[in-house]
Amino acid sequence: MLLATILSLLSIQNFANALSNVSNQTSQSSTDTTTMKMVMERGDIAMGFNQSAIAHQFLATPDGGKIIITALNANDRQTINQIKNHILDIQIEFSEGNFTKPFFIHAQDVPGTKVMSEKKDLIKYSISEMNNGSSLLLTTNDKELIDAIDQFMEFQAREHSGH
Repeated sequence: MLLATILSLLSIQNFANALSNVSNQTSQSSTDTTTMKMVMERGDIAMGFNQSAIAHQFLATPDGGKIIITALNANDRQTINQIKNHILDIQIEFSEGNFTKPFFIHAQDVPGTKVMSEKKDLIKYSISEMNNGSSLLLTTNDKELIDAIDQFMEFQAREHSGH
């Protein structure tokens, strides 16, 4: 009886291992979808608005970068106002070297933020309001910072791809 139980348990373990292997062999897209869902949920919390109602753009520029957030519905005044408040919040936070929101949203250290924090006084942050959102321009003359901002923008663009 004990032998039968052990064999049964081994069969269950082999079945579980086989399921795990099949699961691991599925496309990366299911992991990407789960990751994006989690990023969107944490983004809702950190940014204060529904991530499904907005579009993000992260652009590297020759002297820094630009974050653009727009409402998908140009008549959604609530989301537009929340975007403008968020851009103002991150302008203040980033200028203080505080990058906890990107860390929280992505649940990992975000490339470039260490240098951006260390050299925070060498970055100029400028807000441009738009009818359906707002943008934050980051500029500097420091080569190391330009590289760090580029890393930050590339990471953000990749992580928010399709959103």
